[in-house]
Amino acid sequence: MLKYDGVLDKCEIICVGTELLIGSTLNTNANTIALALADNGLYCYWQTVVGDNVDRLSDQIRTSISRSDLVIFSGGLGPTEDDLTMETACMCCDREMVFDQESYDRMEKVFATSGRKFSKNNIKQAMLPKDSVVLPNDNGTAPGACFVTKVNENHSCVLAFLPGPPSELGIMLNKYLIPELKPYTLHSLRNEYVHIIGIGESKAETMISDLIKNQTNPSIAPYASEGECIFRVSQSVDEDSKGEDLITPIIDKMRMTFGDHIYEVGQRSLREVVLDMLVSKNLHCAFAESLTGGMISSGIVDISGASSVFEGGIVTYSNESKVNLLGVSPQTLSDYGAVSKECAKEMAIGVLKAMNADVAISVTGIAGPDGGSASKPVGTVYIGFASHDKCDSIEFHISGNRMRVRKVTALKAFDYLRMLLLRGHYYEEE
Repeated sequence: MLKYDGVLDKCEIICVGTELLIGSTLNTNANTIALALADNGLYCYWQTVVGDNVDRLSDQIRTSISRSDLVIFSGGLGPTEDDLTMETACMCCDREMVFDQESYDRMEKVFATSGRKFSKNNIKQAMLPKDSVVLPNDNGTAPGACFVTKVNENHSCVLAFLPGPPSELGIMLNKYLIPELKPYTLHSLRNEYVHIIGIGESKAETMISDLIKNQTNPSIAPYASEGECIFRVSQSVDEDSKGEDLITPIIDKMRMTFGDHIYEVGQRSLREVVLDMLVSKNLHCAFAESLTGGMISSGIVDISGASSVFEGGIVTYSNESKVNLLGVSPQTLSDYGAVSKECAKEMAIGVLKAMNADVAISVTGIAGPDGGSASKPVGTVYIGFASHDKCDSIEFHISGNRMRVRKVTALKAFDYLRMLLLRGHYYEEE
């Protein structure tokens, strides 16, 4: 168990890896760590990326431990020569590295179970800082560790080491490291996340600007996400609050302002919300996709339990495939074009029948950068809906590059289905 004499006030993240500096790998680990810290009442003051260079890493470590109470490292725990994070930190802290038999035995077992050959290089991963708390790796071989170092007479710092692969880092962080740190937080936070769609971030923030300005506990912070907006409502739980629920009244006010544009208060994605609605109504769905190329079908299949409601999807990119696979009328394509409300409706009807579903969604549009016209510019999208007693479609205009148009189209398709299941009609876009 970690023993620290004080409160972890200032926290810092150091992500190690040249691949992060040159942009060949996206640094998602910093985001994961920062969110976990915030959710547990720990405040991140600095984030730094350092390449696989001992001198530069040493300089950064000395700077970081002198100003922070907690420094969390990501990456550089592997078996290769350039994986030097722990060794460099121990050198800076004048701490010996020792062989950890338990970690070694566990690595041998992992290799034996997976049928991989155990290399001598992997022995390096069992060398850990002396007197450190070992953080098991449930998804890989490299164990993590954390220890306290005395920087000077008035200041000590906790150093924690996590592996680089996100699938390994996430579980080690939340399952093993956070519980070690929690006893040394100044206070705990209770967070709720309010997910809003159909209203842009700036407008959403303006709509509740008085609420945001006048709130200190709970605090309200907006976060932009592709095609939606998320507000984090955070209550500091300490002696002053006496365990009182201060968040619910704030969320009630937000519900009055945003109405059905709030699709979730919690952690569920829009896709998960829609899937749960389909399950509760015992409805089976199907999708016909053109410009999204399978994104919508893939989006729902990503969720466990999708097989209970998802019948299937059909991707029809060409006019010929729309006719042959979905039964879209050639006359409709001739009169209105493939990017039209009429085509979207017929696509939805076609996939509804083909998949024997209860409800169906279709999408057709112009993702760009080419293909637009004065009457139908790039970003013009039509989303169709069909059930056994209803057929409709709606037009959207989405800005951005090709990938953004496709991603936001998929998001709006799920929201269109959500609103039809919830109210029987779509709200007016704000």
